[in-house]
Amino acid sequence: MTVRIAAVGNPGHLQDQQSLAQARALSRQGAPDLEWQPLTAGEPGAESLEGYDGVWLMAWPQDLATEGARRAAWQAHAAGVPVLVSPTEPPALFVGQARERAAYRLRSEQRAAEAARIEASEREPRTYVSQMRGPRHRWWRPLVALAVAAGTWVVGALVVSLPALLVVESEEEMGNPLNPWASVSLNLVLALLVPATLLGLWVGFRRSPWRVLSVTGRLRWGWLGWCLLVVTPLWAAYLAVTWFVFDQDVLDRPEHWVALLVITLVTTPLQAAGEEIAFRGGLVQGVGAWFHSPVVALVVTTVLSTAFFAAAHGSADVWVVIELGSLAAAGCWLVWRTGGLEAVIVLHVVNNVLIMVTGILLGGLEESYVDGSTQGSPVSAGMNVVATVVVTAVLLRLARRRGIAPAGWATPATG
Repeated sequence: MTVRIAAVGNPGHLQDQQSLAQARALSRQGAPDLEWQPLTAGEPGAESLEGYDGVWLMAWPQDLATEGARRAAWQAHAAGVPVLVSPTEPPALFVGQARERAAYRLRSEQRAAEAARIEASEREPRTYVSQMRGPRHRWWRPLVALAVAAGTWVVGALVVSLPALLVVESEEEMGNPLNPWASVSLNLVLALLVPATLLGLWVGFRRSPWRVLSVTGRLRWGWLGWCLLVVTPLWAAYLAVTWFVFDQDVLDRPEHWVALLVITLVTTPLQAAGEEIAFRGGLVQGVGAWFHSPVVALVVTTVLSTAFFAAAHGSADVWVVIELGSLAAAGCWLVWRTGGLEAVIVLHVVNNVLIMVTGILLGGLEESYVDGSTQGSPVSAGMNVVATVVVTAVLLRLARRRGIAPAGWATPATG
């Protein structure tokens, strides 16, 4: 550590020359860390004394010519730099204060360098799965994020469900999809996954939780609109084909079909977005932060996201699991390539809204929900996988053309 001391005097004055020479001689003997920088009293301005650990004035500036030196000395003193006025070499007390100031300056420079390093690291492009693996990453952060998100969601779910519990006659009725109160309560409970995930990521990682929406740190509404225009007709055609393949009949509408229709159109998009932000967003980025390699993070998080998403729907039927798993896996791949949740949110929203609206208007709404008793078939699962692959391919082609996804079939979007 070098202690820089400004020696402000008159270089033509013999006593000032002797004092500076004596100070340097003493430094060579016992204080090699001291660096004496001679300055003319008429020279220093307010900025010329910045960066010194001590200011030694061999005489107090009194005339107009040395006004800059006097002002600079006062500013240095106000900044915490020791200032001494003495015709002879500085005493040990002043030198000790200068050393303390040098140590403080060195710590400040180190902190500034570390802050600059962190800032540079923050600006490095990252894949979606690595958005939470920042320069302050620690192994425990994903666990904190998970605990905060889960706790927030449980408390919020209890609060949101309370009105429905007071109105609905029994607990069994709360699971009835034909009951408007039960329907809106379920959708709002799942929509709470959005704020719960955002809060969990912010508390756990101390990074912008909006990174969960996309690598740009926001929801790209233009890209979401394009996805909506593409997915809606394709998925509607797929559902229409399944209707005729399985020879489904038109049944009576539920008693409260108008209320259910309004609830579906208003809250189902929130429900679907909540599931995607939780399963393809918070879970993927939280677990992905544990892995240095983005590819390893992608593989691990895709497996976990797919498994948890399928398990959350309650059905153990292999064909239902394949249908849910294909949507989840395709969603992870879309997120990897496009760098955001927009495409998979649209796919989920369109699927749920079309199925629910069809069930309300054409009957059979209770069969639209997946629960522990839901049974699938090889034909249904195969058609779902094919439709998911086709829509995913179309979306990725559109993403490449619009500059959302980079060239190459596996290259991830970064930001």
